[in-house]
Amino acid sequence: MQTIRVMEIPKMKAVYSGPLSTDEAFMGFNKWFSDYHASLKCELFPRDFMWYNERIGAQEWFYALPEHADISQIKDYEIVDLPSGLYAVASCLDADLDEAKDWMGTREEVMNWVKESELFDLYVNDEGKEERYPMFHIVSPGRLFHKGISIENLYVPIIEKK
Repeated sequence: MQTIRVMEIPKMKAVYSGPLSTDEAFMGFNKWFSDYHASLKCELFPRDFMWYNERIGAQEWFYALPEHADISQIKDYEIVDLPSGLYAVASCLDADLDEAKDWMGTREEVMNWVKESELFDLYVNDEGKEERYPMFHIVSPGRLFHKGISIENLYVPIIEKK
């Protein structure tokens, strides 16, 4: 059983990749945010979040900007609001390590945990509501991937029951 945490992502600005429909788009955004993140001093945690947008059928990537970021320097990507709110969060293997077996199992465990919860419900995308999907980011150092070490945090959007 995965350890499930409830976290809240506050409203903040993020750099948005656009739909990642080509390897070039994926690698371009990866390079941009990796270079940007490396330029920040004293950063302990990843600021990038990826999800699969079910409505448009494409992966999208967000990079949460630091509070005092100079957005005038960001030329190639759109600035948007990071999908905020409550999330049930658990860790799993990077989907690239095991063909998403652990990711899918962890997602199922988290969703079942929420469905059985007396406090929370799964978030549902409806007309006029902020679009939110399960998202993830890698939390282990990228240089360890070739050694089989790559852990993600998986975020499943939730709401409090009324």
